[in-house]
Amino acid sequence: MYNLVDNMKNSFRFIAIALLNYLVIFMSKDINVEQLLKDIELVFNLDLINTNTVYLFITISASILTILMIYFLNPFIEVYLMYYLRFSFYFLINLVSVSTIYIVYRIYGYSRLWLLIYLFLSSAAMYISDKKINFQTKILRRK
Repeated sequence: MYNLVDNMKNSFRFIAIALLNYLVIFMSKDINVEQLLKDIELVFNLDLINTNTVYLFITISASILTILMIYFLNPFIEVYLMYYLRFSFYFLINLVSVSTIYIVYRIYGYSRLWLLIYLFLSSAAMYISDKKINFQTKILRRK
C-alpha cells in the first residue's frame, strides 16, 4: 500500500514540477538555451534536436533532481521538519534543484518573476501532496 501511495505522490510531484518549470521557460521571453543545444549537437552529433526538445530535457532534469534531492535529504531532517518548516524545506530543495540545472546547463535569460512563481507553486504542490497523501495513509491504516 505504501508503494502505491509513494508512487502516486512522486508522479504528482514530477508532473507538477515539470509543468511549472516548462511554464517558467515558456514565459521567459529572453531565455537562451543555445549553448546547451550546441553542446548536445556536438556530443551526440544530432541535427534534429530543436529548442522544444531542449526545454523538455531541462524540465525533466529539474524534476528528477528535485525528487532525488528530497529522497537523499529527507532522512536527515525528517524529525525536525515533521511539523515545522516543511514548506521551507521544499522551497530550498526546489531552489537548489532548479538553480543547479540552470547553472550546469548554462541557461540564461529566464524570467526571475516566473522563477519565483515556480518556486512558490512547486513548493506548495509538494506540501499539499505530502499532506493529502499522509492523511489518506492514516485513514487507510485505521481500516
